[in-house]
Amino acid sequence: MKIAVLTSVILTLAIQTLAAPCKIAQSVYHDLDGKGFELVFGTSIPGIGTSNATATINHPKQKQIYSFSVTQANGYGSISFLSIKPTRNGLEYGDSFGINFFDQNLRSATPGVLGREVQAPKYAFISGLGSYDYYKKRSTVSKDTPPLLGELMWVYERCR
Repeated sequence: MKIAVLTSVILTLAIQTLAAPCKIAQSVYHDLDGKGFELVFGTSIPGIGTSNATATINHPKQKQIYSFSVTQANGYGSISFLSIKPTRNGLEYGDSFGINFFDQNLRSATPGVLGREVQAPKYAFISGLGSYDYYKKRSTVSKDTPPLLGELMWVYERCR
């Protein structure tokens, strides 16, 4: 009897966890091409007013490949990734990339206000990141490094 009740409680908690809403800033996406890339969103950077969240791109062969501050334009719902790199004097900012989100029917799902969305959208696409990655790493890709990103689609995997 105790085992049946415990099993029921565990299953109920698992179902509630799976059904719980997940904001973009708490979500994890993986590449739809199956190359092993992961797009992990996190909390904003303290002290930077324009940062709504952070995002990193990881790969099992090389932990963190890129880091971004996630920002949103005032008055218009476009969301951008601004590349960041830690330095002795703080952060160094680099290139900017637009990110667009899509629902399961591939309709636009980019939120008008980041953080007010009920659930992280099913798919995401980062404009221009594939060509940026190619030109940055084309001569260094080997069997010990991650493959080139390419212009790939990201699919929602889980909530952090």
